[in-house]
Amino acid sequence: MGAIPEGLLWGLRRYLAAPQASVTTWQRQPFAGGLSGSALEYWQLGLRRAGVQQSITLIYKRGAVAEGAFLRGAAQREALVYAHLSPLIPLTLPTAVAFDVVRGDLWLLPFAAGKRTSHWQADWDAADAQATLDDLARLHSAGWGEEDRLAAYPWLARPIAADAAALLADARRGLDRIPPDAQLTAARLQQLRALAARPDPLLDRLHAGPQTLLHGDAGFQNIAISADGRQRVWYDWQLAAVGPPALDLACYLHPWHYAEAQPPQPPAAMIEQYLAALARRGRLLDREHFLRQLDAALLWRWLIQWAPLLGIYRARLRPEVQARLYHVFARLHWPALERWE
Repeated sequence: MGAIPEGLLWGLRRYLAAPQASVTTWQRQPFAGGLSGSALEYWQLGLRRAGVQQSITLIYKRGAVAEGAFLRGAAQREALVYAHLSPLIPLTLPTAVAFDVVRGDLWLLPFAAGKRTSHWQADWDAADAQATLDDLARLHSAGWGEEDRLAAYPWLARPIAADAAALLADARRGLDRIPPDAQLTAARLQQLRALAARPDPLLDRLHAGPQTLLHGDAGFQNIAISADGRQRVWYDWQLAAVGPPALDLACYLHPWHYAEAQPPQPPAAMIEQYLAALARRGRLLDREHFLRQLDAALLWRWLIQWAPLLGIYRARLRPEVQARLYHVFARLHWPALERWE
C-alpha cells in the first residue's frame, strides 16, 4: 500500500475528530489536470475509526506545477489559502481535509457540479453569471482597501507590486522568443514589447484605485455550480493575490471569449453587473475609469501569463490550445491594445 503521507493522516484525524483513526486501504486513480500542470487523482481510502470500518473519497492535488515566475510558489500558496485564509473568504471553497503547505499538496472532498464546465465552455444561464459576478463583488468588497490586513499574508501574490519585476522579466524573455505570425504580427509584437519595456503607464493605472483580495484565476473553469444553481464552489486558488479588482474581472471575461463558449449575456453586460454588485455593497467605482483600468488589466495579464507561454514555453503548447487562445486575443486583448495605444 505504501506509506500514507503524514499530512494526510493528520488531516483525516482532525477532519473526523478521531485522533486514533488509521488508514487500512488506499487506491489511487489519476484524472485530467489543469493547464498549470497540477496532477490530480481520486484517492479511495479505507479507514478504521473506533473499531468501525468506513471509506472516504478525496481529490488529491499534487503540488508540482509548471515553471516560471507566473506560477512560482502557486501550489504552496493554494495550500496556505486553505490553512490560513479560507475562514476570511466570503465564498464557498472545497472542503480541505488535509494540506501540506511545504509541498503544496491538497486533499479535498469532491464536489459534483451539476452544470458542466471545461476550460473552453460553461453550461450556465444568465442567473449563474449574475450569481458568480455577485460572488466576485462580495470577495472584493471583503478585502477592499485592506492592504494593511492583507500584509499579514506575504505569500499572497503581488502581481503589480512585489512580483512585478520577476513577472516582467519573463514577459520580456517570452516576447523575444515569439515568432511573428498572422495574428502576432511583427508590428503587434513591437507594441507589446514597448509595453513591457515601459510598463509604468499600465502599472500606474492598475495602482490608481482600491486594492483587494483577488482569486487570481476567476474564470468559469474554476467555479462549480450545482444543478439547481444554488450552490457555487470556487476552487483553484493557486494565484490568490492582492491587487485591483479589474485583474479578477479580466480573468472572468477571458474564457467567455473562446470560440466554444456561449455567454448567457454579452460580456459588456457582465461588466455592468459586476459594477452594480459592487455598488450594492457601497463600493463605488467610476465606470470610465474602471473600463480603462480593465484594459490595463487585460494587457498586463497578457504580458505576464501569455507572453511567457507563447515564447519561453512554446514547445508545451498544443496547436489546438494556441488556436483557442488566439481566438480570445483577437476578441478581447487586441481591442484593448488598440484602445490603449
